[in-house]
Amino acid sequence: MKTRNGKINIRTLTLAVHAALVGMVAMPANAQDESAANLKAPTSYVELGGLYVNTDSAKFGEYTGLNKKGGYAIGNADVRGGSAYGPGDGTQRWQVWGSDLGTTSRAAGANFADQGRWNIGLVYDELVHYTSDSYQTPYEGKMGGNQWTLSGFGLVNSAAPGTRALSATQLAQFHNVDVSNKRENLALTAGLILDRRWSVKLDYNRLDQSGAKLMGFGSAQFAVANAPTGERVAILPMPTNYTTDTVNAALNWLGENSNATLSYFGSFFHDRYNGVNFQTFVGSTVTETMGTAPSNNLHQLNLTGGYALSQRTKLAGGLSYSYNTQNTAYAYDTAAMVTASPTSSLNGSVRNTHADLKLTDQTTRDLILSGGLKYDYRDNRTASNIYNFRSIDGGNIANYPNAPLSFKKWQAELAGDYRLSRNQKVRLAYTHDDIHRECNNYATGGGTPAYAPGTDCVTVPNTKENKLGVAWRIKAAEGVNLNAGYSYSDRKSDRDLNARPPMIGRDGNPTAAGIAAAPPGITGLNGGEFIGFNPFFEASRKQNMLKGGANWEATDRVSVGFSGRVTDDKYDTDFGMQKGKSWGLNLDGTYAYTENGSLTAYATRQQRTRNMTNEQRSPLSVPGAASATAVAIPAGATWNNELKDSDTTVGIGAKHGGFFGGRLELKADATYTWARTSFNTTLDYSTTTTGGLTCADPSIFTCVATPDITSSLFRVNVAGLYQLTRSSKVSLGVLHQRLKSDDFYYNGLQSGFTPTGVLPTNQSAPNYSLNVVYASYIYTF
Repeated sequence: MKTRNGKINIRTLTLAVHAALVGMVAMPANAQDESAANLKAPTSYVELGGLYVNTDSAKFGEYTGLNKKGGYAIGNADVRGGSAYGPGDGTQRWQVWGSDLGTTSRAAGANFADQGRWNIGLVYDELVHYTSDSYQTPYEGKMGGNQWTLSGFGLVNSAAPGTRALSATQLAQFHNVDVSNKRENLALTAGLILDRRWSVKLDYNRLDQSGAKLMGFGSAQFAVANAPTGERVAILPMPTNYTTDTVNAALNWLGENSNATLSYFGSFFHDRYNGVNFQTFVGSTVTETMGTAPSNNLHQLNLTGGYALSQRTKLAGGLSYSYNTQNTAYAYDTAAMVTASPTSSLNGSVRNTHADLKLTDQTTRDLILSGGLKYDYRDNRTASNIYNFRSIDGGNIANYPNAPLSFKKWQAELAGDYRLSRNQKVRLAYTHDDIHRECNNYATGGGTPAYAPGTDCVTVPNTKENKLGVAWRIKAAEGVNLNAGYSYSDRKSDRDLNARPPMIGRDGNPTAAGIAAAPPGITGLNGGEFIGFNPFFEASRKQNMLKGGANWEATDRVSVGFSGRVTDDKYDTDFGMQKGKSWGLNLDGTYAYTENGSLTAYATRQQRTRNMTNEQRSPLSVPGAASATAVAIPAGATWNNELKDSDTTVGIGAKHGGFFGGRLELKADATYTWARTSFNTTLDYSTTTTGGLTCADPSIFTCVATPDITSSLFRVNVAGLYQLTRSSKVSLGVLHQRLKSDDFYYNGLQSGFTPTGVLPTNQSAPNYSLNVVYASYIYTF
């Protein structure tokens, strides 16, 4: 039972023990007879119990609800019945179930069905995500609310050291706030079979989200009203006060050699807030507004179907069309606007069209051929207007349009599966993708200055990618299975250096003179970046990937498995991502040393590396000096950066039954995971200024390797299941889990060590060591 990121699930503690062990405590002589009997009379059960956690930890209880020290109830049930069960010949079935009912990750449901006629079901589940229990803030407000005020905090001196030198009164205003968000989901499903050809299905889902997630709130420093003079940042709870209703209604038809489905899907997202109001803490006290996620609606019609042209040839495809709208009123600070907004809302409108078709042919007994086509068109019909506003620091005036991005994507696929021999198969597949991006009516709406006709917002308007893959499987010997695969992908992207995305920047110029010569009022040329820079997700790239594996059942008692994967990416770009590599290895084995006992062990190791380079911006100032000293950077100077992620997991498990006349089953497992991320920057130049900076100079922290980000998780679980009677059992177990993590990011959130314009939160990297004891009674019938 492996865990990820320090998270466990209550079923790992209780129901997993029940599912894994209950069938072994009193195993019948013929397991097939029991399986057949369960189809006619399935086993129902009710489980009641409790568990105790010995310390608080938001990280341990992040998704399980076990975030606080104390006791919790264990409640699980699965009860089934109806005339279809038992000795009768009825067709009706019903089920009522519940899981993790004593925690905030609970779920429950019920379903009823008359086989071949109708069915109806209802499911409710909720989940609380506990984000942090170490977050502190001087702001006052309600968790999940949209008002954050400063009462008695006063103003922070805007000069250095700024927020690093808060007064004793200001530090006393900081208080702990437990940050979490909750999801409540209600789903209803129903189906009706009208006759042997026609049926209908209806699904409805209501998702309610509340609480908040931490987010950086950028605010302006105001010396006087309507005159921002500097950027300041507070990390505050952004409310997630949402409701999403989805509806899916389908009409199904089944013919002799064909089928078809006509369906409607609707999604209706509603944010109960339009924005969050918060006060500034530098300059003068001003209430500013941060916008929240806008409400929107989606309507979609779908038609899918298939037709058997012959016994060996089948055709399948589908069409869909959707209409997405968003017309929420803007939430912004009027002080940030140089001129009034040309519109009060986006009035967004997007149309999506999809079509796909696939033909499959069993050409011979040993060969299957298939071919497919897909088409997607995202038509963004939102008007594009010019918005004239000040940046947060007040130093730049912007005239930016919104960019209604549209794209068309064509995909073609050809594949063949061939059986080389009775025990050997090979698959060959080729895929071609073609993507075209554009902005409709870019910057032709309200506001000035309008862009020239034909101006595009997309720096990479076209991408073509070809991918070839081969996979091979063989049963080399009795109990020995091998597989291997290789794929090659070649992505070609073009570049429009005259495109003007809605962003400020150097307009593609590497020099100050080039910037000064750029046309005033209209910025964003080349995406505001140096000419030659391409984001990695759009840049031309060649990728090679190789994977393989082996499984060996040495005996009836011993089995071993191995798998591995390697990828190599190379990007065709002057600046930005240059190359990336990743690899992973997995090994697992099982040894059944007796009829009632077995051992399992596994190990996994994976690593990812990416390298990038960029041109050094100039001038560079020496931080920390009484008066910043400009350092001369050679023309065309570049720097390199490497990011490396790696993690290793090892684990072992054991279970043994047959104790006390077959009544007791014991199980234990242990897991250890260690992960590390490293980040290193090197300069490809030396400064020309006397006494200039070098990588050995501590004043350029990014010129050396930053401290590694590390985490280690150790977990051990011991559990037992004892059969009291034929229909009742008790389970008992103990879990120990320890997480140690170190991330220098949190250093910059501590009082006295923050950037000068960022309020501290005093959050710390998650660390805990705790124990959980659990016991439950299980009654089956």
